[in-house]
Amino acid sequence: MQPSQRQLDNEAIAAISRLTAGDLSAAEFAEIEQRLLADDAFRQAYVEQVDLETEIEHQLKGIPADWPTPPQTPRYVWIGALALAASLLMMATMLGVTLMRDQPIAAGPPQLEYVEAQLRGLRAVAVVTQIEGELTASDESIQVGSRIKPGSLRIGGGALQLEFLSGVAIRLSGPSELHLLTPDSATLIQGSAAAIVPPDAGNFTLNGPVSAIAASPSEFVYSTTGPETAQIDVFQGEVMTSLLGENGDTLLNELVKTDQSARFGGKAIEVADSSFAAADRIRVLPIDDASLSVTDQYAAAIIADQPLIYWRFGPNEQQGDLVRNVMSDRYAGLIRSDDDSVKVERGSLHFQPSKRSRYFKLNEPIAGLNADDFTIEMWVRPTRMHWATILGLLPVGQMEMEKELHLAVLEYANHTNLVHRPATMRFLYRYPSTSYAGGMNVFSAESCTPGLWHHLVAVKSKEGISLYLNGKLRQVFDRLTIKDEEAYTAVLGQLDTIRPDRQFDGQMDEIAIYPHALSPEQVEVHYQTMTGDSPR
Repeated sequence: MQPSQRQLDNEAIAAISRLTAGDLSAAEFAEIEQRLLADDAFRQAYVEQVDLETEIEHQLKGIPADWPTPPQTPRYVWIGALALAASLLMMATMLGVTLMRDQPIAAGPPQLEYVEAQLRGLRAVAVVTQIEGELTASDESIQVGSRIKPGSLRIGGGALQLEFLSGVAIRLSGPSELHLLTPDSATLIQGSAAAIVPPDAGNFTLNGPVSAIAASPSEFVYSTTGPETAQIDVFQGEVMTSLLGENGDTLLNELVKTDQSARFGGKAIEVADSSFAAADRIRVLPIDDASLSVTDQYAAAIIADQPLIYWRFGPNEQQGDLVRNVMSDRYAGLIRSDDDSVKVERGSLHFQPSKRSRYFKLNEPIAGLNADDFTIEMWVRPTRMHWATILGLLPVGQMEMEKELHLAVLEYANHTNLVHRPATMRFLYRYPSTSYAGGMNVFSAESCTPGLWHHLVAVKSKEGISLYLNGKLRQVFDRLTIKDEEAYTAVLGQLDTIRPDRQFDGQMDEIAIYPHALSPEQVEVHYQTMTGDSPR
């Protein structure tokens, strides 16, 4: 007689509870593992219960780590049997993949190996932004721009840099092994990991022999050579280090501040002041300011489709704070920044975060832009994952002094208050623009990788709104026959001209605004002319 679903659920809950409490012997552990391999119904119940525990743990800000392999598994990995890693790494084990290795990473030619946890429904938690050294990948799944799901990442040499979807940047220096868990947590098994936690990332946990939790902007390096040794060097900010007991509770903790190091030798965490020589630091590298390589053929294709505005940011197109519109003597762009956080450099428009309001905008409004169709086209290159306004169309007449209304907004959408995949592009259209809430939204079909140039086109037409990212189209259909003769201005780089909110961090180039809708064929021609690739 087959057990009922309730019985299966109860048996799965009991197994998980005993595992996380550390009550299983090696023989009992092996018995559960064998049942997971052989019994499909029990395995499904186990995975569902682990997923439920995972969600609860996430809501409670738990600290997951890796799946244990008794009896040699380090204590901090046993604690990690809590929910998420249990499901992730057990599923990989069922495919015959061993993610937890006791032996050191083999010497020889530097290798890059990624093993994805085989559990349906998992979403990417990080993106590869840089690879250095002659790393030979075991497959083609790891390259700059690759989206990485939970799993094990090992490098035998060189360096690899990731950006988690929370915005945290991690740089692995080989030989190293890192287990990716969630957008805001990972476990360092061996080697060194440098981390930068930006202001808007929230809490980030890097597990190891001790747990390092960064709850504020910080920069630090975590190094470990085994289950009983670790060192954490804090260059900026604060990192809370915690030694956890068998039940997951904190036994002792120490706050490590700027220019301090924490050393763990098995029983205690010792914190001391340190002097870090710049040459000795293992640091996350910033995304370089690579210029967009624009051909004369691309510029000719844009001009042939008759935009009203075309800003190119060439060496002869800036006069003081004004950037010339190559289509006419009107509609110049104006830089508003008193701390050099917005500037034209090497042929593109650069934005950096600032505590002050700073932006780039039209020097005169466009009358009747929303009376008919319009298109916004540009190339954009974010330097990190964040929620940022790329361009907004604002009515000239505003109702309040402390914030401004929008007709349309183009955004880099990451961790917003809406439901969407991480790090996508968003096109919001709102008419009449008399409210700060609601509107039509369309999100890009793919995510936008930091450090890469992306072709972005937003179209408003009588049939609805469309958004192209690198030639791939998403649409929302609606009847938009509007009689609107209002004048609108364009503001780029932050939410509006008043609030220094949602500031864009990165570069923009080849910005065009058309008083008509570009066709799919025209958009494809523009993209192919620049890249030589077809989006289809």
